[in-house]
Order: sequence, then structure tokens, then C-alpha cells
Amino acid sequence: MINANFRKLVLGRAVGNAGDSIYMIAMNWFILQLTNSALWIGIMNVAIVLPGVLLFLFGDSIDRHSKRRLLVAVEFSQLVIVVMLIGLVALHIKLPGIYVGLVFVAALFGSLAYPIQDTLVPLLVEPDQLVQAQADMSIAYKGTDYVFNALSGFLISLCSVLGVLIMDAATFVVTVATFRRIKLAEPRQQHTREKSLYLNQILVGFKIISTDPLLRLLTFASVVMNFFFGGLNTYVVLFGRHFGGSICYGILESMSAVGILLGMTVVYRQLKKLTVRQSYLIGNFGRALFMILTVVSYNQFWLFAIIYLLSFVF
Repeated sequence: MINANFRKLVLGRAVGNAGDSIYMIAMNWFILQLTNSALWIGIMNVAIVLPGVLLFLFGDSIDRHSKRRLLVAVEFSQLVIVVMLIGLVALHIKLPGIYVGLVFVAALFGSLAYPIQDTLVPLLVEPDQLVQAQADMSIAYKGTDYVFNALSGFLISLCSVLGVLIMDAATFVVTVATFRRIKLAEPRQQHTREKSLYLNQILVGFKIISTDPLLRLLTFASVVMNFFFGGLNTYVVLFGRHFGGSICYGILESMSAVGILLGMTVVYRQLKKLTVRQSYLIGNFGRALFMILTVVSYNQFWLFAIIYLLSFVF
């Protein structure tokens, strides 16, 4: 790999992302066991996904402060939250709202880690190494995502949610220790930009969308599609239970990540030869087709899993 400091960043990203995957899978399964309610699974997944929507609020703060220190801080914060979850589960606390609240905070810190890591990459490698560096970071992210999504299901079946959360805490200990070892002379931060200017820059994007009919249509269509597609985060937990338990749930989560990885590499290379409109239509038609096919395979797990994977490819 490119250099020692970048290796530490990639290792920390891989282990940290494994930690993210483990507690998300574990807490979804735990909430299903605790409440037996699809509604609560949905609320839990809102808590997991919503922080990603709020990331634009933190860009200015990330620019103003030491990236390495911020990275250590957010990973340590996740460790603290996971330790709190371990205590609650061990004490058999049966208040789902508390778990949802803690997972929301953990997911917020976890979401912040990714833009911080991305801003660190140009500080650790030479300009002509950036493409390779970003590819390595993407592999570390997606690779651990689908491996640990599947592994978490097996671990839950072997040693319970509590045992999995303890393992998860260990991953964050390793991540914090790894990021602390990165040696970096960061450029002196400038504090001249006012908060109001940053907020105005954010609003520019919304103004562009609101004044362009095509962008308004695409934005509306994307919101609708992602709303329904995001509902799968709830239903996949129920699918896992339907097919036999946490192992099946983990495998299905793994299939979605593998599908996205294949779509971003193999399929994308083919579709980029077409026009944007053609690629957009093919992608959405393929996603719709394979989602419909999951209905007819609902009683055959492996056929369902393969069709589920193909839907995420598109």
C-alpha cells in the first residue's frame, strides 16, 4: 500500500466499518426480538439512516479542525455508545426508545467518520496517487461491509446479541488505537469563514434544484424511489426471520452489499458507454424487475437471495 500512514487509515476504516456493520445488524435483530414489531424496526432504521442526511451541517466544522483528532474523537464516541448498549442489554432493559436514541447518536458519529477520512486522504498521499488511494478506501469500506453483514448474522446465532456487541466494542478499541498512530502535520486551519457564508453556500444547491425543472423532477423521483427502497431496511429483518433467523438476515444484508459493489464496478463500466438517460432508465427498470421477482421466490431462500442481490446491482 502507498505509505505507512495511509495503511493505518485504510486499516482503521476497515475495522471501524466492521464495527458499524456489526452493531447495526445486531441492534436491528435485537429490536425485533424485544418488540416483535415492524414499526420499531422501521424507527430503528430511521435512526441509523437519518444522520447521513444531516452531514451537510458539519462540513464547516470538519474544515476548521484537526482531521486526525476529529477522527479519533468520533470513533471513541462510538465506543462509548456501544459500551452503554452492552450495559443496557446486560441489565435486560426493555425500553426500545433508549436503544433507538443511542443508535442514532452512534450512527451520527459513524457517518461523520467517512467525510473526515476522505479529507485526510489528500494529506497522506501524493496527488498522482489519489485515484489508487480512493480505490483502496472504497474496497476497505465495501469489502468489510458485506463480509461483516453476513458474519454478524452467524455471530448472533452463536453467541447472542450481547456477545456480538462486546466484539463490536473491541473493533472500536482497535480503530481508535490505529487512528491515534497516524502521524500527520496538518496545515494550519483558517478560521476566517463565517458561519453565515457557509450556510449560504449550502442553500445554493437547493436554489439550483428549485429553479431547474429537470432537476426538480429527478429529485422528486429519487426521493420517492429511495423512500420505498429504504423500506427494505425494515423488511429485510422480517425476511431474515421468515427464512429461518439471524443467519439468513446476515446473508441477505451481505447480498445487498455485494450487489452494490458489482453495480458500481462491472455493470457501471457497461452502462457508461450509453447516454445518461439510457443508463438511468436501464438501472431503474432492472431494479424494479428484480424487486418484483422477489415476490415469486418468497418461499425459496437461495433463489430469493440471488434475485435480491441482482436488484441491488441495478
